[in-house]
Amino acid sequence: MNAPFASPDPLDDAERGLRQDEFFFLLQPKFALRGIRLAGFECLMRWHHPARGILEPASFISLIEDSCLATRFTDLLTRRAAHLLAQWKAAGRGELSLAINLSPSELGHPDFPAQLSALLTSLALEPARVEIELTDVVPPARLDWLVEAIHATQAIGVRVALDDFGAGFNSLTLLQQLPVDIVKFDRSLIRDVLQNSESMRVVETLVQIAQGHGKHIVMTGIETAEQFEWAGTLPDVDGQGFYLGEPLHEAAVATFITDYHARIPS
Repeated sequence: MNAPFASPDPLDDAERGLRQDEFFFLLQPKFALRGIRLAGFECLMRWHHPARGILEPASFISLIEDSCLATRFTDLLTRRAAHLLAQWKAAGRGELSLAINLSPSELGHPDFPAQLSALLTSLALEPARVEIELTDVVPPARLDWLVEAIHATQAIGVRVALDDFGAGFNSLTLLQQLPVDIVKFDRSLIRDVLQNSESMRVVETLVQIAQGHGKHIVMTGIETAEQFEWAGTLPDVDGQGFYLGEPLHEAAVATFITDYHARIPS
């Protein structure tokens, strides 16, 4: 059983965590599979809780997203991500992208596009290097609102991704209805492709459909050499997974980038 929160009120505890800078990033590398080119990273938020240890988002994110802390948390995410991009650009690696996970409610906040645009402008960053991954969807009655929110974010040059594609029954419907730039295939889709020819055909067909809608594809859950080799046969697909690179602490990312380019010259 998890240890209790440090405060009797979990929301007060999260607010204290924000004040004391207990939230941090792990960064998982993402590669363009054709040519094995480092394309960027995904930010994975963690909470170094003084009593409960390292917490993953499932332990706290719904609490924060449904509270008055949501905007502060989004500001933390975007500012930290933007400053990482600025560091990479200063080191001559401005081609790398960085993805952050946001809920539809935060993406759709009226002030979000303008605030993010101002932040990126202040650091002289290309908006296209930022990707917003939607971690959830909305009820059908709010899809039109979500479409407008996506368009507003894309209008400042930032790309939007649909996460966990294929994990639910409504994935194809969302693919048709949401004007996202990127589709991240759920890790469950690649799990059985090498043992089940039908699964392989389904995934290959889904890739064709998504690319036919103009979406860029990221295949997640690549954990073996065989999965990597198969995914590399798909056209213009990026990949993530433990075989390609485990999540890294921020302090280790610069060395990872340097070592990668030492092995594979630009």
